[in-house]
Amino acid sequence: MDTLNAKKPIGGGIYSPNLVSAEDPNRERRDYELNGQSPLVGLIDNPWYPPYVPDRSHYHNCLEIGLCLSGEGTVELGRGQWRFRAGSVVAAGRGLRHCQQNTGRPMTHWQYVLVDEDALLQDAPARHRAALRAMLEAARSRGLYFDAGEECRDLRSALETLFELGRRRQDSARLELETLTMLLAAIMSRSLESAMSDPSPDADARRPVEPALRYVSENYMLRLRVEELAASCAMSVSYFRKVFDRVMGVAPMEYVNRYRINRAMNLLRGTDETVLQVAVQTGFPSVATFNRNFRRFVGTSPADWRKNAHI
Repeated sequence: MDTLNAKKPIGGGIYSPNLVSAEDPNRERRDYELNGQSPLVGLIDNPWYPPYVPDRSHYHNCLEIGLCLSGEGTVELGRGQWRFRAGSVVAAGRGLRHCQQNTGRPMTHWQYVLVDEDALLQDAPARHRAALRAMLEAARSRGLYFDAGEECRDLRSALETLFELGRRRQDSARLELETLTMLLAAIMSRSLESAMSDPSPDADARRPVEPALRYVSENYMLRLRVEELAASCAMSVSYFRKVFDRVMGVAPMEYVNRYRINRAMNLLRGTDETVLQVAVQTGFPSVATFNRNFRRFVGTSPADWRKNAHI
C-alpha cells in the first residue's frame, strides 16, 4: 500500500499506533491518524497481487472512499455484498464493518480517499450540511456502492483528479486537495440515488475451506501444518489439498506464506518493528526464510520495500 505524503495531515492514511487490534481476528479496528482540521486524511494507492488472501472484516474511524482501477471480486458492506470491477466506487462510513475479496488472476488495484467526517461537516457551508449528513449516515449504516456505469462518471472523475493532483503536488496543493475533497463529498451526496442498495447474490465458493482460512487468520504466527488445516475442515489431507487448490487457486501452505507476507507488509508499513521482529510475529522461523518468501511474493527485500512504500 503506497500512501501519499505519509505521516503528514494531507497524505496521512497510516494506522495510528496500537489501534490495529487482533482481539477478534475476523473484525479489526483500523483507525487512521486524524488531526481534526483537514477533511482529507489521506490518499492511498493499493495494488494487490495474486494469489489473494481473504481480507478481514474491519472498520475505520473515518469515511473510506475507494475507486477500483483494475481487477474484480466482491466487497462486503455491513450485511450486503456486491461484485466489483474496474470503475466501481465503494464508500464505507465511520464504524461500518466491511471487507474486500479479490478474485481472478489479474492484479487488483484500488485507490482510496480517507475523509474526516467531522472536519468535512465543519468546513461545509451550513446550507449544504443536511445533504452531506444524509450521505454520511447512509455510508455509516449500509455503505455506498456505485457500479461502473455512465451515471457515476462525475464521481470517478473527481477521484481521479484528486489522486493526480496529490501525486504531482502533494503538500503544495493543500488548498486544492481539500477543496476537491469537498467536491467529491458533494457529488456523492447528489448521487445517492445511484448507489446500489440491493446486494447481488453471490455463491460463496470458498465455503468448504472457510474453517481453514479462519484457522490461518487466527494462528498464522505459529508453526502450521497442512494436517491441521485439513482437520479444521474435517477432510483428509489429500482431499483437502485438492479442494483447497481448486477453490483458492493455490496450495495450502503457499496460501499460508502469502497470508503471512501480507500481515508482514502491514507491520512494515504501519510500525517501527525491525525486520527480525516482523519475521517472528508473522510466523517465519528465521529472517532468511522471511526475506526469501518476501522477495518471491513482492519482488524486493522487506527493508527495500519499507523504504519505498510511500510515494
